Amino acid sequence: MLTLNDTISYATRGINVERLNAVLENAGQSVMDVGCGNGAYVLKLADQYKIFGVDMQRFESWNVMPDLFSISDASELQFKDNSFDTVLSFETLEHLPEPKKALKEYYRICRKNLILTVPNCDITSGMRQSLMTYYHWIDRTHINFFDMSSITEVVKEAGFKITKSYYINQISLLPLVTEAFNLSGLIGKSLQKILLKRQRHKYYITCLVIAEK
Repeated sequence: MLTLNDTISYATRGINVERLNAVLENAGQSVMDVGCGNGAYVLKLADQYKIFGVDMQRFESWNVMPDLFSISDASELQFKDNSFDTVLSFETLEHLPEPKKALKEYYRICRKNLILTVPNCDITSGMRQSLMTYYHWIDRTHINFFDMSSITEVVKEAGFKITKSYYINQISLLPLVTEAFNLSGLIGKSLQKILLKRQRHKYYITCLVIAEK
């Protein structure tokens, strides 16, 4: 169940450049955005694609182009087989009680491909030893926790063929390092630059998967 704070967050969520680029590079001409939230991608792409969005609840922002949105359960989409070239599913499967059923629906209604993202829940050994984790592990609306291996596996189980899978949304360690070592002032900024240049391991919060039907 979404809380008021969760609803506010989804209502104000904007465009992510890396997700947008994945759509522009891989989507067909007709697109369904499942779990579209405030409809940011639908509204952004409405002049380039035949696009439609659904979510479990209505958002005020839909009123800009109300004909492009409807309320629908991701696991029981009210559309005919092969209705859209491409299905988008950004940060949706982690919230669903039956993600495999939803993926079957994605497969059923798409003609060409699927573009999806889920939070990356792969915890490194360094994070474990430091007793640290990604924020999405403590998001109470998340009931499924994927890493790249598990998300690609369930996508394949639904019948898709994986064409691309990669991480996006690199996190910055700078705020944590700045806080831990109190790196303020000119000396602090100089140390920040040195540490960033020497960083060898990168951390990403999102798995992006593109798959063909």
